Amino acid sequence: MMGVLEAAIAQQGGRLILLNVFLQQIGVPIPAEPTLLVAGSLVARGRLSIAGIAIAVLVATLVADLIWFIVGRRYGARALQVVFRASSSPDKRRGQIERLFARWGSAAFAVAKFIPGVPMASPALAGALGISIRVFLLYDLLAMALWGSTFTSLGIVFHDDIGRLLSALDRLGGWALLIGALVAVALIAHGLRRRKTVHTETANQ
Repeated sequence: MMGVLEAAIAQQGGRLILLNVFLQQIGVPIPAEPTLLVAGSLVARGRLSIAGIAIAVLVATLVADLIWFIVGRRYGARALQVVFRASSSPDKRRGQIERLFARWGSAAFAVAKFIPGVPMASPALAGALGISIRVFLLYDLLAMALWGSTFTSLGIVFHDDIGRLLSALDRLGGWALLIGALVAVALIAHGLRRRKTVHTETANQ
């Protein structure tokens, strides 16, 4: 018997995955990795197809990344300031991305999506650096293939464990949602406090 989340993903299929991945890649703090894990577990049980997941991830990521690439190309450093400000640790995330690109160049796209917090950073940076659209698309396709296949494959391999976890969450019912909401609020509040502290320290310097 499937849990509520599994049933929703099995019923909506690619549409739900596409929406979740697009929102994450465009910058909304809604992680898509759990959805891909559950989708992978459904593939293992014959409820979803690999092709449907792949198409949803491809379309969602390409659209979101192209938007940020164009924004980066047009607005340059200003776009990057907006992107990194969206992170709870802007200086840390910016340093990670810049070091990655300084060391690996355009090939950094292949691993940049595994850095949590700012999924739109690498497309915006690519646009700001003037990387050609052809090179960008080549490495972006490689990046999304690695990212999407990794979490989907983990869902396939550990489908029994994921099923048990989701069943446990379903038994908790409203308590699971309440705990999740409290954790989300705490993380947002912590991020806002850190940004305010950084802004205050910068203004006093």
